[in-house]
Amino acid sequence: MPVRELLARIGSDELTEWMAFYQLEPFGDMRADLRSGVIASTFANANRAKHARAFSPEDFMPFVERANPRDDARLNVARFKAMFAHKVKKHG
Repeated sequence: MPVRELLARIGSDELTEWMAFYQLEPFGDMRADLRSGVIASTFANANRAKHARAFSPEDFMPFVERANPRDDARLNVARFKAMFAHKVKKHG
């Protein structure tokens, strides 16, 4: 709902309570992305190569601010390859 409608329907005291609650227990898309990131990083870490760097939940959160997103994409591709390197048969 638009902010004007929200402010017309609730008082500033209730809005303040919701803001305080959000500080204690965040909700919404960012929180959902974090939960998904925890699951994905757990799975990835259970299957990564012995000496590969551990994944964090943030590695699976596409909208987390990063210094250079292109470098992150290349890094993640390299890390995924390293993660499964021990399961790939060597030819030759």
